[in-house]
Amino acid sequence: MKTFPSVLVALLACAAPAFAGVTVTSPTPGSTDASPVHYVASATATTCSTGVASMGIYVNNKLIYVVNATTLNTTITMAAGPEHTVVEEWNHCGGASYTTVDITVGTPPGTTVSITDTPATITAGSSSVLTVAATNATLVKVSGSNGTTYTLATSGGKVTVAPTATTTYTAEATGSTGTVSATSTVTVVSAGSVSAITHVVFMLQENRTFDAYFGMLNPYRKTNGWNIGDDGKDYEVDGIDDKLTKISNQDDQGTSYPLFKLRSTCVDDESSAWLESYGDVNRWDFSSTRTIAMDGFVHIAEGYAANCNSSGICSGKFTDTTGERAMGYYDQEFLNYYYYMASQFAVSDRWFSPVSSKSIPNRIATFTGGTTQGLVFDPGGNDHLPQLAIPSIFQELDAAKVSWKVYYTVTQDLCLASSPCSTTAFGNYPSTTFSSLAYSYQYLYENPSGAACTGTTKSSSVVGDPTHSFCIDPNHVAPLSTYYSDLKNGTLPSFAFIESGSGVNDEHPGSGQSILTGQTQVANIVNALMTSTAWKSSAFFLSYDEGGGPYDHVPPVPGHSNQNTDASLGTIPDISQIAVNADSYKVCLPSGGVATTHCDLLSGDPGVKSTDAAAMKGFAAQLGFRVPNIIISPFTRRHYVSHTPIDHTAVIKFVENRFIGSATHLTARDSAQSNLLEFFDFSLIPWATPPAPPTPVSSTSLRYDPCLPQSMGP
Repeated sequence: MKTFPSVLVALLACAAPAFAGVTVTSPTPGSTDASPVHYVASATATTCSTGVASMGIYVNNKLIYVVNATTLNTTITMAAGPEHTVVEEWNHCGGASYTTVDITVGTPPGTTVSITDTPATITAGSSSVLTVAATNATLVKVSGSNGTTYTLATSGGKVTVAPTATTTYTAEATGSTGTVSATSTVTVVSAGSVSAITHVVFMLQENRTFDAYFGMLNPYRKTNGWNIGDDGKDYEVDGIDDKLTKISNQDDQGTSYPLFKLRSTCVDDESSAWLESYGDVNRWDFSSTRTIAMDGFVHIAEGYAANCNSSGICSGKFTDTTGERAMGYYDQEFLNYYYYMASQFAVSDRWFSPVSSKSIPNRIATFTGGTTQGLVFDPGGNDHLPQLAIPSIFQELDAAKVSWKVYYTVTQDLCLASSPCSTTAFGNYPSTTFSSLAYSYQYLYENPSGAACTGTTKSSSVVGDPTHSFCIDPNHVAPLSTYYSDLKNGTLPSFAFIESGSGVNDEHPGSGQSILTGQTQVANIVNALMTSTAWKSSAFFLSYDEGGGPYDHVPPVPGHSNQNTDASLGTIPDISQIAVNADSYKVCLPSGGVATTHCDLLSGDPGVKSTDAAAMKGFAAQLGFRVPNIIISPFTRRHYVSHTPIDHTAVIKFVENRFIGSATHLTARDSAQSNLLEFFDFSLIPWATPPAPPTPVSSTSLRYDPCLPQSMGP
């Protein structure tokens, strides 16, 4: 009797269900699989000393396959449609366990793979990052024409490569439907090629979005046969030509306004300030989980009346109280010079302004490599703060002993810099955002006492100011007329920044000026470069400081920048790769409501609530909208269109790389930018002989004043 308990325990161990498990590696629950379906599974029975006896497969509760083993590897023929299957094991102790695998039998989704390179063109000794994305793959690998190979996760991943010569990389993804591939080429140019550029000229006009100006580039380029590059490829622009009947915004009364062609070259102002820019993306919601609806443009324009007086008279040529102007666009009829130059040379359809706000913050962020150190408003005009002590490209160039100059177009009293017209104190003071930086003080400062100018500065009489009210170093800050004389004399600096003609010829809406005036001004500046001796070694970057409020269909929001883009354009990298915080400064609401050097949000602004996108992600939450641009140089690839995301600080990076060093950067923002080398061909030199652009449209050539039509649109 003493042995009874042990015998009973042994009997119970054999009769009771044992701890066991079935692991199925194929098919995957919830998957769609072609018949016959491949089953791979294994089983264990850890508490049964004699282990697993057999395994089987049930299909819709019917046992159709059995194997006396601890593993199975077989195919089962099934009818198309949803199937309830179970893989079960039976052990020698009388126990069993199973795993349910519900699948759909049919044509499984195909395997896909894509590959992009950032940047696409590098100098010898530099690197590029290959980004591979794959779906429904069991094996993903990348091989280079230089013999290199890499194996990635089944979903893809990133690979850093540093080829010594131009290399084509092929990404292959293998799945149940076979193997697919995609290729990308990293072009390697010698460092000596980039050194052929000895002058970089950068000009920012005012307040226009890409769609409002260049949204209709595609039909223009195709009509003229300018959509095919010298490499034989078709370069398409992500514009609005295929979206005219698909896009609209509503005003506050519920009236829907579609895209329409503007008949007027003068329209009321709009706003792209911090609050308004977030409202354009989603008119009511600023949270981190907001819907990216791009539905607030008309609402914002309708409510913006800063350019109107108490009588409702606005400085533009229309009093558009409905906000429909936000949906207007131009084409080659008025912008003939811009359309021609953008089609001959190169353009980017992923060029954003760096800050989701107005002109001054964006211009400051441009000079500083991407930071305002937390400010979203004009530090002087809005916040009433002193000059900002933020390092800039000008300090970098000085430290490297590289020449630079800021050419200003107008003065504080909106006189043309070439013809000072003010007799008031500081009325002839140069209008330049450079003055927002404390570093500017050694080259430009007010001098009301008339004391002797310090350092390299001279009395303002040197630039034609009869009041002697400021001191200026004309070798670093000079009127635009000096640009033309520098071209003539061969004294153009290594880096030149051309300030726009604020309120006169900068194309800013609402100032009563026609866009034709600004186009003519830009044409004069560019044409002078193309006919000068400096042309053979120059690169001219034209863009606009910020969107200004007109509609653009590309969301400047990480994770969403391609949501409205036609798939026919292929894989376009998301802007998350450049939408990075420049530094540790984030937006904030100042204590007591008085702006400080790093804090100037207003109550109700995006970023005030802890759940707002800007509060959680800082300046990386949203960039400024896309802006028009043209890259003009004898080295520019003909008819080229780039889809690589960049902002203005990419030009700063280009200047840093060319004149200082490839590792040089001011912030994390300019460091993250593309090097822009994809725009250039230093071997063929496509525009060694520049094109002969058309004369810009004018009221005279049109034989009517387009600033005064009877209506804004059709």
